[in-house]
Amino acid sequence: MLRRSLPGVIKLSLRIERRAEPTPRFSIIVTLGMLFFAFLASGLIFQLLGFSALHIYRSFFTTLLSPIMLEEVFRKSTPIILAAIGLCYSYRMGFWNIGAEGQLYMGMIAATGVVVLHSAGYGPGEQLLLPAAVAASLLAGGAWGLIPVILKLRFGANEIITTLMLNYAAILLADFLVHGAWKDPAGYGFAQTVQFPASARISIPGLSDSIAYLALAAVVTALTYLVFKYTVFGFESKIIGLNLYASRYSGLGINSIMIRGVFISGALAGLAGLIVVSGLIGRLRPGASPGYGYHAIIASMLGGLYPVAVLFSSILFGMLLTSGDLLQASIQMPKSGVEIMMAMIFLATIVAEFVKRYRLRLSGSARGVGM
Repeated sequence: MLRRSLPGVIKLSLRIERRAEPTPRFSIIVTLGMLFFAFLASGLIFQLLGFSALHIYRSFFTTLLSPIMLEEVFRKSTPIILAAIGLCYSYRMGFWNIGAEGQLYMGMIAATGVVVLHSAGYGPGEQLLLPAAVAASLLAGGAWGLIPVILKLRFGANEIITTLMLNYAAILLADFLVHGAWKDPAGYGFAQTVQFPASARISIPGLSDSIAYLALAAVVTALTYLVFKYTVFGFESKIIGLNLYASRYSGLGINSIMIRGVFISGALAGLAGLIVVSGLIGRLRPGASPGYGYHAIIASMLGGLYPVAVLFSSILFGMLLTSGDLLQASIQMPKSGVEIMMAMIFLATIVAEFVKRYRLRLSGSARGVGM
């Protein structure tokens, strides 16, 4: 019987392997690379829609060269920075808080409530109006964040669903108030509350409002960096995020740590809400937030949960929002154009996170077939 060997058969397999802890340099290179592809893909979409991608990108950089436009960038960036830094506290622990928008709205509602009481003669005086509004926004945002974390710890509820649903509850509550009990009787029938007085606005003598807001956001960023790097709470929250089950057996008070972290997360989003109603628009009205809380989710992930990187990624989103307003006026590009770019950045961020954590390994083996 004749036996002969046939050519070897090559068997290929593709595996996904987890990387070791990526170096900061590798993370930065991957993030910037994916960000470049996001802008490239967005430019191609703009060209297909009949807009000049070169003109659009030129307008983005124009906002950084004009002092007036740059101040507007800082104004729009501040709520995103505060909410994104707050989300770092949640995401660091593996608690996927999608509710920054709702927590921001609750901060707006609480701060506005203080001003409405003041205008009716029942609230704090002029000297205490701003501290009361700040405290109310922090507490309201933090308390709104506690609802999903308690549901998760007590009943195992999925925080992505509960935080997302609470966004709609907060937004509808704000609409109910501005159309009803808090509607300004001198507002010519518009659904809006009374104007915030100057004593209820955050300001720093000698600085413009936009610089004052950015300074506040920078201080919060610096404090968060110190908390994450040098405090026991920062270390414990990181351990919980790395391995929740191992943390339980190590004796960490997971419930208390997670409650504290999510409360801080919601409180900072609530403070962002105060900035919106007191500084950016001056009152509460329907649609007061153009999605600052949702933009903060992308900004926090784009920054890799590193506070300083999150600060700059949030400023990028402030630049996109400001440029979007400019493009609507100059070339009649719809608002959805900027949202396309934000969506591409979001997709690029997801891909970047995958590349940082995993790699694809192609392996093959050859074997002969005899006859």
